[in-house]
Amino acid sequence: MAGKRLRGFRSFLSNKFLKDEEGKFVEAERPMKYAEIISADEWDNFVAKRRNEKFHEVSDKNRKRASKPAYPYKKGRTGYAWLQQRILAEEKSDATSLPEHVLWKAARVGKDGAVVEAVQNVYNECETLSQTLPSTEVQDCRSVLSRVLNIPEYSGRVRGKGFGVTPSSFYKKPKTKNPTNKEVMETLAELRAQVLQLQNENARYREERCASEAKDTSDRASINCQPKFPEGISPCQLYLSSPTYRIVGKGKVHNTSGELLHHNPLPVGYMKVSVDLVLDTNALLPLPDVVSETTLMRDAVGSFVGWPSDLIFPDAETPIRPTHKVGKGISRRIESVASQKEVPGRKLKSAAKDIQTTSGTKSQIMMRLEKMVDESDIMHGAIRSIDFDEGVFGSAHFEIIAKEDMQQLFEHDELGIAVIHTYIWYMYVTLMRGTELCNRFNFIAASRINATLITKNPTSVKNDLVDRFMAAGDNTTHSLYFLPFNSGNGGHWVLVAMDLSRLIVYYLDSLSGD
Repeated sequence: MAGKRLRGFRSFLSNKFLKDEEGKFVEAERPMKYAEIISADEWDNFVAKRRNEKFHEVSDKNRKRASKPAYPYKKGRTGYAWLQQRILAEEKSDATSLPEHVLWKAARVGKDGAVVEAVQNVYNECETLSQTLPSTEVQDCRSVLSRVLNIPEYSGRVRGKGFGVTPSSFYKKPKTKNPTNKEVMETLAELRAQVLQLQNENARYREERCASEAKDTSDRASINCQPKFPEGISPCQLYLSSPTYRIVGKGKVHNTSGELLHHNPLPVGYMKVSVDLVLDTNALLPLPDVVSETTLMRDAVGSFVGWPSDLIFPDAETPIRPTHKVGKGISRRIESVASQKEVPGRKLKSAAKDIQTTSGTKSQIMMRLEKMVDESDIMHGAIRSIDFDEGVFGSAHFEIIAKEDMQQLFEHDELGIAVIHTYIWYMYVTLMRGTELCNRFNFIAASRINATLITKNPTSVKNDLVDRFMAAGDNTTHSLYFLPFNSGNGGHWVLVAMDLSRLIVYYLDSLSGD
């Protein structure tokens, strides 16, 4: 009501003081009668707005629409509220209100009782629509009448109910609001807890089923139903039982007490494994990673996943390697030793050629290294831990080197992240530490940026890159950041070099023609 009175007062001021008898605008001073409630600035703004061309366009448009309404109101000064009360009293009805379209039609009936054909058609459509819509949808804020008229509605009114009726007061619907960030995070935490509970229940069922069939009565076998693994990290084969029982990849199983997966405890019956080689790229992970949203084996290369312990077996096989060519050096493929037949989806460029060593036999250094490793405890399951200080990748961490990592080097196999990181660490320690080279060259860990994370969690990748750049300090001088990047296509590695001072990224691919 206050808004209606204010609009009427503005119209009064405009017609009384700003227009002459012919309706043309004239120069007018602020009326002193209203000086206490209208300041000089407010009057100037009011006059400027009333003289504005856009205001005149809207005003003329509304005036024409009001002068020739499509469905004219024929009850004079009687409003919808009084009309509704009168109809209910005449019908002696116990109802408290009438449907919008019924009241709307009654307001457009003349004194002679005649109904315009257009009004009757709208009423008939409303009756038909109200019988076909579900009851919940009929009570929607967009009424049946509004749907049939199919014209824009003001958000604060209900058509056919008169002045002062709002959707919230008429439909008695509670106001809804968007959830806050805190509420979203609480809901997400509840969903994750439910997922973890379902995973635990599934693992408990598998555990009980395996325990009934297991012959091994040891504590470890009765809990995990798995072949015995030595304490620590050891190579393994990864199997799936659905839709067929098959091997889908190879990696390392981390058999240590209190092992966590992405800062969360592992479900019962699962073990933490790192995926190094994928044999079935489209295989589904038995425990999807809710952090990075990884669901397929091909996206899990170089990362940690949870795996059912009864589907993990020691990797005691000796992989079939390419035979050595005699006389012209050792023939080796640029990619993994697994053939295209063994790894579905592996696409090799026809232009890719064999890379040969400079001599016809293995170098003396490689032969001595291989012999030293054969005679060490590494070949019997021992591991080596290498500590990385902050200078290498911007933050301190460690890498585990085991038997299979050495074999990758000796057999010209596809290199894992641990081997590449160790090589970078060795270059840093022997060539860069304490020299000006640290200001010219920096490294980015391959485990923090890969194709899967870029696709599914780009914000995390951006944050890691920014943290790495900030850790290096001054980025205005000419320096390069090196990132070994796994393209995700069959495990092929490329080298990315970033020059921040020039805003240039170099993409170095060993495959010719790519």
